[in-house]
Amino acid sequence: MHSKIALPCALLALAAAGTGCNLIFGIEPGTEAIASSSSTTTGTDSGGGGSEAATSGSGGHGGAGGSGGSGGGGAPPCARSSCTAGQCPVTQMPGELGRNPKGMVVTEDAVLLASGEAIISIPKDGGTARTLPGTLGFGDASWVAYSGGQLSWINWSNGNVLGISIDPPSTSPIQIAEVPPPEEGSVYAAYGRIAAFGDSVYWVTQVPQAVWRAKADGSQSLAEQIASGGNPMGIAVDATHVYWSDVLARQILRTTTDPLGTTAEVFAETNGGPTEILLSKGVVYWVTDDTGAVQSKATDAPLDAPPFTYTVDDQAVSKSIAVDDEFVYWTVYTNNSTGQGEVRRARIGMGNPITLATGEPHFFEIAIDCGSIYWNINDLDADEEATVFQMPKPSN
Repeated sequence: MHSKIALPCALLALAAAGTGCNLIFGIEPGTEAIASSSSTTTGTDSGGGGSEAATSGSGGHGGAGGSGGSGGGGAPPCARSSCTAGQCPVTQMPGELGRNPKGMVVTEDAVLLASGEAIISIPKDGGTARTLPGTLGFGDASWVAYSGGQLSWINWSNGNVLGISIDPPSTSPIQIAEVPPPEEGSVYAAYGRIAAFGDSVYWVTQVPQAVWRAKADGSQSLAEQIASGGNPMGIAVDATHVYWSDVLARQILRTTTDPLGTTAEVFAETNGGPTEILLSKGVVYWVTDDTGAVQSKATDAPLDAPPFTYTVDDQAVSKSIAVDDEFVYWTVYTNNSTGQGEVRRARIGMGNPITLATGEPHFFEIAIDCGSIYWNINDLDADEEATVFQMPKPSN
């Protein structure tokens, strides 16, 4: 299935010596997916292997609800758990959750998972997971964004974006916009992510290599191109700028949204090829697959200011990132020194990451709400059934 194929090196044009396709897209940890909650264990309260001390920079502090990030959703305040870091129980969320899971967001009542042919709604209270009405039959749902009560998602194979109201609930999806086809070939969104802010949705396609936007209400049929070229993947947006990661250039780029900028500026030079990014409370956060870096930079920092570095770990394939008021959380698809997947966290602005949970490899997308951490499992070399795990946030 195409959802299991890493982009070819010819497309990526990887320039770094010794870097292969699997370092960025692929075979990030690999063997079999976690089959049950018993195969995931809580981790120890220790730093991630190979991490370096956090360097001073213009990163700064972020918070929950970042635009375009993995931890969306508007859950009400909740009591903190009594478990401590490294000792919190991990449980597998029940139900048939489709196949090939990718993007995931959290609403007040459910985890919404892009899983193959549809969006799966997984109740937080342990109820029966179900296909979200109105989301089946539009191709391979891959990446998702949640804003203003609307879920928007991108089709892996053609870059089209759809949306459906979650609050209030609806069973009638809308076609937000199509990507104009290139002169040769067809559109391929692949690992290009999606973000939402205000009345617009922003997303990335990898063929063509471009950044797009459209009105979230579907009032325009074709997407508006924001930028082209490079190797974009992650995307985030706030009231003034849209930001995206360029994997090969090792940069975070940005341009203004109103008026739309005509050229992109380099917002940050990154340690490794940045993949997923999010924006929370005036800070952009990102991870890299190839160097295991987690970094951030305040949106109002000077362009030439270095980012804040939480960790660099060449043994870790850092995959997905989420942020709340105190901590930045991320998944390690595989720790090459142990062969395991991990959930890690670091206190905002301080670094010194610790491991919260470990298990079989392929820890993929992460999402959070006020009381829990969620992550899914995706073996990019297989065609496994989707699995989602949940863990309470530690009390310390």
